[in-house]
Amino acid sequence: MIYEKAFEKLGSEGGKRAQAILEKISPRMSESFEKALTKVSRDSEDPKAKEELQQEILKLLRENPELAREIEFTINLNVENVDQFAVGNYNNFFNFETPSGDEFIKIIEYLDQKRKEAVNQEILTRYNPSTLPKYPNRLKEFVTENRSEELIKALTYLENHQILLISGVGGVGKSTLARALVDLRPVNVPEPFWFSFYDNQDAKLGDILEKIAAYMNAPEIVSFKAERREPGKTDVDKLTGELHRRSEIWLIFDDLSTILEDQHFADKGIELIFSSLRYNTHNAKVIVTSRILPILENGESLIDRIEDEEKQHLNGLRKDFAVDYLAGNGLDKVEPEKLEELATGVDGHPLALKLLVELVKEFGVKDTLEDLSMYQESKDDTIKKARKLFDKLAGEEKELLERVSVYRGSVGLEGLKEVFTENTPKNAVRKLIDKSLLETNHNSSYWLHPLVQEFSYDDLENKKEAHMLAVKYYLLFSLPKNPTKKEYIRSAIEAHYHACKAEEYDLAANIIWMYNLPDLLDLWGNSRTLIEIYEKLLPKDHFKDETLLNNRSIHGFILGNLGSAHSNLGEPRKAIKYSEQALKFVRETGNKREEGVALVNIGNEYCHLGKPKKTIEYYEQALKILRGVEDRRAEGNLLGNLGNAHSDLRESRKAIEYYEQALRIAKETEDRRAEGYLLGNLGNAYNDLGETRTAIEYFEQAISILREMGARRGEENHLGNLGNAYRRLGKPRKAIEYYEKALNISREIGDQRGEGNHLGRLGVVYSDLREQRKAIDFLKQSLAIGKTIEDPRIIRLCEKKLKELEGAEG
Repeated sequence: MIYEKAFEKLGSEGGKRAQAILEKISPRMSESFEKALTKVSRDSEDPKAKEELQQEILKLLRENPELAREIEFTINLNVENVDQFAVGNYNNFFNFETPSGDEFIKIIEYLDQKRKEAVNQEILTRYNPSTLPKYPNRLKEFVTENRSEELIKALTYLENHQILLISGVGGVGKSTLARALVDLRPVNVPEPFWFSFYDNQDAKLGDILEKIAAYMNAPEIVSFKAERREPGKTDVDKLTGELHRRSEIWLIFDDLSTILEDQHFADKGIELIFSSLRYNTHNAKVIVTSRILPILENGESLIDRIEDEEKQHLNGLRKDFAVDYLAGNGLDKVEPEKLEELATGVDGHPLALKLLVELVKEFGVKDTLEDLSMYQESKDDTIKKARKLFDKLAGEEKELLERVSVYRGSVGLEGLKEVFTENTPKNAVRKLIDKSLLETNHNSSYWLHPLVQEFSYDDLENKKEAHMLAVKYYLLFSLPKNPTKKEYIRSAIEAHYHACKAEEYDLAANIIWMYNLPDLLDLWGNSRTLIEIYEKLLPKDHFKDETLLNNRSIHGFILGNLGSAHSNLGEPRKAIKYSEQALKFVRETGNKREEGVALVNIGNEYCHLGKPKKTIEYYEQALKILRGVEDRRAEGNLLGNLGNAHSDLRESRKAIEYYEQALRIAKETEDRRAEGYLLGNLGNAYNDLGETRTAIEYFEQAISILREMGARRGEENHLGNLGNAYRRLGKPRKAIEYYEKALNISREIGDQRGEGNHLGRLGVVYSDLREQRKAIDFLKQSLAIGKTIEDPRIIRLCEKKLKELEGAEG
């Protein structure tokens, strides 16, 4: 009745007509369609509810065009309304009075085209050629003459290589050289893409892909936006595929060192782009400026190593150009021969020249030349000279600079005040800004030039004290009551980082538990961040008996959590290695509960490796221990795992027994998350027994709870299971809908195993629909992931199905 009422309120001819429409639509109605229909039945005047229903009807009829002809209705639209509708600004257009199914199909095609145009237009606004740095004629002449040899060398190198790295200390002119190359590019190369990491320090993978897609006018690269998911490897693969198909273009990434930590990428998503550009064949030339050589996760350099010519390392400016720089920056009253002495004294190094300008203004040219003469006699290299100039210029504010240098990235004014001492002059911040030693955006955000930060941190004697002051600063921040993403807990992550740098590892561990970081990051699928956090609490060699923590039991616990994080990333062998090391520690300390947890973790990985009998051995050992320590919640989780193992052995009735025992404990201990998982597992077992309607009820209950909890991995898992159930019911299109939802979440949270499973399921269901090419494409993607993570179940499924399909094609 609820659907009949909804159709009546949308304007159907009455109960009979609504019932006739319902009979045709309901077998293909998605979960989201049902929800939208229910909302309209409750309040027919709710514009948001009507909009949602209209979208669902469009989606249903677009996927099932024959249905539009069967249900005999029309859409009351004019051209202006269609245009509005295409971009989401529309009113109530549906009218079930007059039959015209064919007309509707034409409108659907038109709307699709309008939507594509709207999306493309939005993407085109994401990149503007004016992003290129300003390059006035005077600077152009200056660089072209002074850097002619470097420019020729760089252009020659690009003829035979994909990636050019321009390196050198901060302020040496890397960005300017890259900008000069733009004007000297081959005539067939369009104006290059330019992305400055210095100006976009918080950029993520999606931000960069959007800008590149806009530059290339290739909206397919950012399909993740329309699908409302986080970008991942498949999106990067689309980028390199597009670069392979096109003629040569240049991609310039400026100041990459801004986002590097100890030569490694701090953001794994951005690393995906550079790894793909490094190893895949394409027609792009990539120019990177960076103070340091970037190293990828596999330990290899970002650039080819060929006869030491893989990078362009910049030296100082020639004497006449260095003199011109000094004269043009306020020293034009100084005698030319004195300017030459100054320029020669620092070997034309741009940053040193900048420091010289401030020193001459403050101390006079005579005093500065005497200093340079002294440095010259000691044969100091350029960087050492720049450092000594910095020391003198910093003066009494140097202590503050040293303390500020502990912060990574920008910090607010309160962060600066936290590192003040009783000796810090009141006007220190203003004076440092005036001397160009402290950078600011004039909006309560401050940071240091990379080389200034390096000098300052090197000289900081009491690093531990300064890092502890930073801990104090970040602990002042209050976290939201219910944080929903990583950015909301950034202050806690920074506090943990500084505690580790201060070698206060027990405090760092306490910060993790105090802010519940493991549960939150695991819930959101941020396994990489969890691994980074845990690794800071371990010695360099994770598998030795040494510990940084006073409590060896907690050390073992962290090893076990690292194993779980690697498991979530689809790395079972790494997970086993960490879990076995954790087991060794907890047995040594006599912590029976943690011993049980370690045994469970090892069992989980053997389950992932397709060894259910070995899995059960570990689980049964763990169950005895956990019952002995009366840990009901852990016991319940383990009973659920035993159910999974018996399910893998096709012992569904036995699996149900374990799931029901576990579910009773979950309700007793009010463990909602576990309850959600267990309801879904019961759904799997009943689906295996052919009781599909019962299975669907369990899956829907599970998804509802897991969404409520924000448990993305659990939601993803049971969306996929719901797809399995609808496939079993002979509803392949509905199965595809759920598989795609699950796939989007798996990519968003980096769940490789889930991604492989959902791709394989999509391959199988498209095979059912006799769409062979689609099926083969999905199965091949799934197989590649299965081999990467060594999942025998994915491999067996895909290889068997591909053999059938390719045999049929042959």
